[in-house]
Amino acid sequence: MPARRTNNALNIPAGLKILPPKTALAVAKDAEIGGLGLDWSARPDLLDADGLALWDDLAERFAQQATRFREGEREAVIAYCCWWSAFAAAQRDLMTRGPVVEGRSDMDRGRMVKNPASVAMREASQQFRYWARELGLTTDARVRIGLADQGEPNDDDNPFA
Repeated sequence: MPARRTNNALNIPAGLKILPPKTALAVAKDAEIGGLGLDWSARPDLLDADGLALWDDLAERFAQQATRFREGEREAVIAYCCWWSAFAAAQRDLMTRGPVVEGRSDMDRGRMVKNPASVAMREASQQFRYWARELGLTTDARVRIGLADQGEPNDDDNPFA
């Protein structure tokens, strides 16, 4: 059997190319637009259990998309996780104490008032939604930045279905 033809001394089969590694200019360009991919293994110290759980969920969800989030966005992702944590804490307080609580100020002693956790929950949800949009984690934001979800596959277009 004849030997395969190669295109150079490295015995690379004809028709195959080895792409050059990223140039220094390309690496610099990546760093310029936010750095390399976010290192999910460097978990932020300031997050509590709820925040870390969300961080880990995001790390798992985006594990196959190395540069979906970049190091330059680390603080934004941390803010997103912090606001989720604040929302969860306020929600737990509402579940434990209910929507109304006994007043603590001199004027409110002896009467029931709206649970302050509901205000904290509303504020946290607004911030959480803001950071979700900023990070492209909502459907609307993904469409806006060109990361539109792929629709359900249509079996009518598949001749093998």
